[in-house]
Amino acid sequence: MEENKKENTIVKNMVLYGLGGAMSQAAGLITLPIMTRVLSSHDYGAIEVITAATGYFSLLIGLNTMSGLYRFFYAADEQTHDRKSLVSTTFLFVFLTGFMIALLSILLSPIFSQNLFNDLSYSGIIRLAFSALIPVAVYTYSLCLLRIQNKALPYILTAVAVSVIYMGSIILFIAVLHSGISGYYYSQIIANTIGACIALFLSRQYLGFQFSPYWFKKLAKYSFPLVPGTLFGWSLSANNRIFLNASTSQVEVAYYGLANKATVIITLATQAFCNAWEPTMYSLLDKTEKIRKTLPAMLSLYTFGALAICTAVMTIARELFLFLAPPEYLAGIGLLGIMQLRWIFTMGVYLIDPGTAKTGKTYWVSIILGIAVLVNLGSNWLLTSKMGLYGAVISELLGYVAAMSGRWVISNRFFPIQWNYRYFLSLLVCYGITCWMQTRVIFGNISWGWSFLLRSLFALFFLIFAWFTLDRESRNIVTSSVQPLKKKIIR
Repeated sequence: MEENKKENTIVKNMVLYGLGGAMSQAAGLITLPIMTRVLSSHDYGAIEVITAATGYFSLLIGLNTMSGLYRFFYAADEQTHDRKSLVSTTFLFVFLTGFMIALLSILLSPIFSQNLFNDLSYSGIIRLAFSALIPVAVYTYSLCLLRIQNKALPYILTAVAVSVIYMGSIILFIAVLHSGISGYYYSQIIANTIGACIALFLSRQYLGFQFSPYWFKKLAKYSFPLVPGTLFGWSLSANNRIFLNASTSQVEVAYYGLANKATVIITLATQAFCNAWEPTMYSLLDKTEKIRKTLPAMLSLYTFGALAICTAVMTIARELFLFLAPPEYLAGIGLLGIMQLRWIFTMGVYLIDPGTAKTGKTYWVSIILGIAVLVNLGSNWLLTSKMGLYGAVISELLGYVAAMSGRWVISNRFFPIQWNYRYFLSLLVCYGITCWMQTRVIFGNISWGWSFLLRSLFALFFLIFAWFTLDRESRNIVTSSVQPLKKKIIR
């Protein structure tokens, strides 16, 4: 009974945090048609390139101390104000590193402008992009603080407020005032600053001007070894845009960027799952037998749900692209199936690597991600210059496959678990075949009605195969989670 309650809580949190994440992603998706139609593909590609380059510095704000906060939040004694000391120390460090990055941007902006675009006129925009990193980082940390407290409703309301402000700002600066690329960063700064203030106010009981050397040492010992891994993780997605920009043009980067935005549904689904699962996993780390029993089922359910969504998105891929952008951007539609698959591996590490968290040997995360970046760089060097867009997407996927596979192997050495490898691999193969057939139909010389029907049939066949090859325990988790909702509907 207790296990069913825990599983239902995970499903409930997936829905709640999924709504919060959906609002954040929806703001970007709803405003995307404005950006792609008001800005040229050249300007939109420039945003993607600047984001890829400056994103490395966003990861230096706080030096990954949020991971340490997650790890020690429940270990800290709330009654003795240990939690307040822990949280305050984390946020003071975030503000300090953010200020240092802001100063550094003054020196780096001309260098980035010259090296990325061979044009110093982008220096002001790059400086603005650096400035936007600080409110974005503080907002991200403060929102995670709400999540770690399981404050789902405040989390959702804060995300809604930020989304509405962001959409309004994009409309004002880009569609009305025609501020160009600068308008995108103005919108980020305004929305995330307000969002950070709201989220911090909702967690004010844990905030104060307290800096604890004790907690900082524990945060540093746990979190700092993860920083190289975080930078490597960003490299896996950023390298491709930088290689594309160097070997082709900003327009090709724009096509790549739009295809990446079209993965929003699977991004939301996998992030919602991990947002719900991560606090639960940390709470189960000391319950060895239970986590060994729970994790294999969770991996199977994650694989089933994520690939089912990927297949559904491919069914409406052409229509989705035409909604998001002018027909010019259809050139990137063939990338969508591969890009979606990348998210299975991106978020899958949160499931298959309890070993490094349990043992505290987080340096292995950085080592494995370093290897994955080498795979990514080698693939980009070999493929992107020759295959363009497809070379960049394949290189990205290979990097993430290497990252998840490596962490899978290392975690199992520290903390062996009987994973259901066969289901994971068979479903990946089935998705690959289904996706290839759907893409062929999209680009085929077939009327819209027949094209959509064929795509839908392929998706249906995939769902049937995925459900009936799912193990009985995982199916029981799904049915027991759906049962309460079904009863409410009947009432």
